[in-house]
Amino acid sequence: MKDLYWYLIFIPLGYIIGSINFATIIASIKNKDIKKLGSGNPGTMNMLRSVGKFWGCLTFVLDCAKGIGFALIGMFVFKNNNLAMYVLGLSTVLGHIFSCFSKFKGGKGVATSLGAFAVISPITFAIAFVLMLIYLAFFKKGFIGSLGAISVLVITNIIRNSILRYELFYVNIILLVFWLALIFWTHRSNFKRIKNNTENSLSLFGKEDYTDNEKEC
Repeated sequence: MKDLYWYLIFIPLGYIIGSINFATIIASIKNKDIKKLGSGNPGTMNMLRSVGKFWGCLTFVLDCAKGIGFALIGMFVFKNNNLAMYVLGLSTVLGHIFSCFSKFKGGKGVATSLGAFAVISPITFAIAFVLMLIYLAFFKKGFIGSLGAISVLVITNIIRNSILRYELFYVNIILLVFWLALIFWTHRSNFKRIKNNTENSLSLFGKEDYTDNEKEC
């Protein structure tokens, strides 16, 4: 009963905090409207391309912090309960994607998801993050690296839950499958553009080869 009380407090709070879109805030400080620049997506990748690498990295760190913060709440308030970390981390991701401050439109949830998994699975996160950076250093389709990192983290957690059989492990697996499906869903426009060979490019260490294609969903 006590856990239910904390869930009723922290799930809505996680959603509200997750709804804060740092890309929009940072871009406005720079007198820019990120939703009218580049792909139109208020997230890390578009900030890197359209506003600058420093501002894109800052956006990434702040978006990660949302997931980190609430996953830590799940860890300490609920005594390292995996289900709580998944639920509270996912609440911030849902807020980021369906922001209550932006007519339920937001970013794609990758950075916030990575932040949550940095707490949930720190070793796997470190490996997935390094692999993502290596990929982005050599290839220009940034969303593939992002989806690859999230896929590694989710699948690893599904395997771990299946083997160790945590309490309510089947609920954990359902949440993880939903989480991965949600992140893939937010990238549906990327898949469409890559099929049409019009996908936006991103170079971490060089000049971007970017064209202003249709806005992302």
